[in-house]
Amino acid sequence: MSGVLRRGSLSFDCRGNRGSLEANLYGGYRETRPGPKTPEISVIALDFRRYSEDLKKPSTDEVTTNKELDLPARRDLSQDVDSDVISNFLGHYTRWSFLWTLLLCLFQLPTTFHLFMFVFQTASKDYWCARPDHLSQLSISEWRNLSQTPNGCNILDLDYGKVSYENNQLINWPANASDFGYRKCQHFEFSDEDGTAKTLVQEFELVCDRNILSLVETCFLVGAAAGAVLSGWISDRFGRRHTLMAFVTIQSVFGGILAFSTSVAMFMSLRVIIGFASMTVTVVSFVLVVELVSGKWRTVIGILNILPVAISYVLSAGLAYLIRDWRHLQLAISWPWLIMLSIWFWLPESPRWLLAQGRLDELCLLIERAARMNGTTGSLPHNYRKTLEAAVPRAVTAPNPEQAGEEAKTAVPGGEEVADAPNHVNPLLVVFSAKYWRTTCLTLVIWLTLIIIYFGLTLHLSNLGGNIYINSAVAGTVEAVSICISIFVVLKLGIRKSLIGYMLLPGVCCLATNLVKDQTGVIALATIAKCLIGANNAIIPTYTAMQYPTIVRNFGVGLGNLASGIALILVPFLWQLEHIDALLPLNIMGVCGLVGAVAISLMKDVE
Repeated sequence: MSGVLRRGSLSFDCRGNRGSLEANLYGGYRETRPGPKTPEISVIALDFRRYSEDLKKPSTDEVTTNKELDLPARRDLSQDVDSDVISNFLGHYTRWSFLWTLLLCLFQLPTTFHLFMFVFQTASKDYWCARPDHLSQLSISEWRNLSQTPNGCNILDLDYGKVSYENNQLINWPANASDFGYRKCQHFEFSDEDGTAKTLVQEFELVCDRNILSLVETCFLVGAAAGAVLSGWISDRFGRRHTLMAFVTIQSVFGGILAFSTSVAMFMSLRVIIGFASMTVTVVSFVLVVELVSGKWRTVIGILNILPVAISYVLSAGLAYLIRDWRHLQLAISWPWLIMLSIWFWLPESPRWLLAQGRLDELCLLIERAARMNGTTGSLPHNYRKTLEAAVPRAVTAPNPEQAGEEAKTAVPGGEEVADAPNHVNPLLVVFSAKYWRTTCLTLVIWLTLIIIYFGLTLHLSNLGGNIYINSAVAGTVEAVSICISIFVVLKLGIRKSLIGYMLLPGVCCLATNLVKDQTGVIALATIAKCLIGANNAIIPTYTAMQYPTIVRNFGVGLGNLASGIALILVPFLWQLEHIDALLPLNIMGVCGLVGAVAISLMKDVE
């Protein structure tokens, strides 16, 4: 038997085989225990290295070539942990994957800019009720002392048209002015410490009873929450590559249009769209990165992919320091990213997604292009396409719709029945199926508690006083260092144990603030917690991706980001509890850390 038998000629059950078709199809993430049922397959077009003694033997041409070139025998990478059949042809981490994972990391920057630059665009300025035009020469300090309340929101209820200012004196100012009462200010003036540069607050006078900044920011977060879920379905349906680049376009174009907003309503509407696009870019770029590599590099590259988030803190502070006007700042973080569209044609699709969709022509072109860049074209087996054909789901290649519908019932790992074929699987049916519902519920809890701590501490540290630009730069630097260190911790202890520690310790630090008497100690504990939870924020996307198969992996990570979007909406309200007790927000975050650690301990181990 020197070739490959035709489909349908035999029925072969591959139960218990290491590196099963299930692993090949669903991205190569190995579970600690095999599922209770492995789909029976009707094809023996199997991996020539594992399923046929005859096909295990390299071809005569390949042996001759290796001897002539004195090449060492190639190791079967698909037998490694967290690998699949594609690893044999793309490698774990090569020059080709290095190039694309590096470029894809850059897509994290614009998303973080749009989220965190809002802090600088809405930076607080001193304000007061505006002076009438004919009293503009009156000093600000004298005007404020005479006419309004200390908070700058109410002004004396006088007819200022009868008052004048001549020779450094007020004319017709009533002696009993304090008896007239106060009314709300209609217009405001702001300090000119930044010259003509304006913040969003100054532009639309969002102060006093017009202060709706929390609502304005919530618009972005609502869009992000929607994008977290829908982006997974879109990219699982249409592919990672086109989804990513399409939403990068939306993010950049609408981000630039936002700079020309003429009203708060227009600004809020555009922020919803940008939030949706930004979260889509974040989720899809991450999933594409981890699907371009295999082995331990999935963990390493998955963590490094989040490193630009911390770096963007530092870049945001520097950029906002140089560009103080909110409109110019918005253009600076939006339109330059249009240059990334130039790689659309060359950007590779996820090879694991192509295999799951049965698009072997595109997959083979991708493998050959990667081999040319890596200089490994000569080591590709002549019949490697047959190996890939063996891993394609039967429903994708079924000759008729009826057969595809029947075979799709066994396409999901564990034997859960799904009505659609794998390339059109309803992701909700998969993530909440009998096999994955527990994982999904725990994932939602973990992401919710983690983001409450992460952004809760970020907001708290930024409000401790001092220079906002320095605070942001220092926080970003500390987090970047902690993320780099976490790579070595994960490789040494394993991803699950590291996550538990990085969730438990921040919770303990937050609760320990009750034992500290001085404010310096509280700040120190909060800083330590921020450093640790920042590393956890970088690790959790990789861990979540490992829990789901290729056909719904993007959707699974998106569900985690949905929980994070809800957490982001809750964080501003969390800090309102500070008025009840100064340490109450930290206590809640401490409890979240404990709950999150327990949830992680209940998740299955993917090491």
